[in-house]
Amino acid sequence: MASLTINNAVKRYGTVEVLKGVSIDLQDGEFLVLLGASGCGKSTLLNMIAGLESVTEGEISIGGRVVNDVHPKDRDIAMVFQSYALYPTMTVAQNIAFGLEMRGMPKAERKERVLEVAKMLQMDHLLDRKPGQLSGGQRQRVAMGRALVRDPEVFLFDEPLSNLDAKLRLEMRTEIKRLHKRLNATMVYVTHDQIEALTLADRIAILKDGEVQQLASPAEIYEQPANMFVAGLVGSPPMNFIEVVPQPSDRGPVAEITVRAEGVDQTVVLDLSAHAAQLEGRMGQKLVLGLRPEMITQSSIAASGQVVPCEIDVTEATGADTLCVLTWNGKEVLARGTSGYAMILEGTMDFAVSMERAVLFDPQTGARLG
Repeated sequence: MASLTINNAVKRYGTVEVLKGVSIDLQDGEFLVLLGASGCGKSTLLNMIAGLESVTEGEISIGGRVVNDVHPKDRDIAMVFQSYALYPTMTVAQNIAFGLEMRGMPKAERKERVLEVAKMLQMDHLLDRKPGQLSGGQRQRVAMGRALVRDPEVFLFDEPLSNLDAKLRLEMRTEIKRLHKRLNATMVYVTHDQIEALTLADRIAILKDGEVQQLASPAEIYEQPANMFVAGLVGSPPMNFIEVVPQPSDRGPVAEITVRAEGVDQTVVLDLSAHAAQLEGRMGQKLVLGLRPEMITQSSIAASGQVVPCEIDVTEATGADTLCVLTWNGKEVLARGTSGYAMILEGTMDFAVSMERAVLFDPQTGARLG
């Protein structure tokens, strides 16, 4: 396997700049996920790594070798596509072995490699079948097997699970995670699914309009998003954003919010002392307070947190837990309760708010403070 370096990569189609100076340094054996909405440039970047798209400016290096002008077949990469791209008239074994055959590998060695990969992906019993006789998940395994058998320096995945149903996506995510752990291979994976990104990646690069908004571990992106775009993209349900104006008090900075409880509007003072350093010079200015739904939960199960009485507008049962819709400062806010809360359709409840886990943003730039 090898490292991958993307240095100030730019891609233009005429006057349209699709990628705007992307730089990412990927270590040997690292799993990088490119995450973003359609049109953000993530697939274009993957195709540039593969050599399917040219680099307008900048450099792409694999294992320390600049590959800008290297033909795709000579880059020692393997790509798994969304569409599987299998040959329908060939058997599974023939599909997996096709690339090795084109390279002139002896038949006995090809057979041995194919069987080894098929056992790794638990599909050695399917080798004589043709793609039309396979399920979607099995076809994706064949596509992965065709990539694995080549033993490339870098694996590239272009939304490989988007055609599968929810159950199969879960199973295949697990397979890919096991595969990476077993091979310790360098992998770049494109997706618009944040769950895939959070569960698979060592690091995630979040793209918007051709620029990297944040490059960090899943935990850092979830807990310390670089800006409001990242905070709103990652997390299901996404982070709540509440406008506040911090004010000084005897116990440190605080902010007032209006909540509805017992049928009337009430003023609640939130303690912002855990964020005093970020608030220096910002007292009296409008800011955005970011709280994920799990940071607002029923006080009866919370280990700590500031208690805020709130009237529940609506509850949404999701099985393992219940989302409660509250109103803060005239804006809908989602709180996360236990499954038992599905029985509660209205009324006032005490919610514990983990203010030490809150995040503050600049409303003009969207950037996280601190």
